Amino acid sequence: MSAFKDADEVYEYIGKMFETATQTPSFVEATEGTNLVVLLKQTSPDATMLIDFPKQTVVTGDAALEGKHTVQLRMSSDNANKFWQGKLNFTLAMAQRKVKLDGKRSTALKLLPLTEDLFETYRQRLKESGREDLLVA
Repeated sequence: MSAFKDADEVYEYIGKMFETATQTPSFVEATEGTNLVVLLKQTSPDATMLIDFPKQTVVTGDAALEGKHTVQLRMSSDNANKFWQGKLNFTLAMAQRKVKLDGKRSTALKLLPLTEDLFETYRQRLKESGREDLLVA
């Protein structure tokens, strides 16, 4: 059973982190000229997001499926929660097929080191929202 009760919760927490990332100067600089658009499909609960780094936007729900993407990322919502807390080794999760990445992989993988600066922001959001139950030990 997932720690998130529904897709709206996934969008509230995971989606907000991608919104933060698209506005963070280091991400903006790293994705400039790359046309990196990620279609993120999560399970348990099902949630879909289109993260458009050049446009600095995140589209959620069915509307996300209408956009064109250069990378498709698939994982469970629980693994996305672990990732944003710095508790999921992305490369190992890919090797174990817990995370699937298709498309322009090299561009997307270059962003991994930049996410570390956002882990504390995510954990703080969970605490401020009273969602300590989502924190991973």
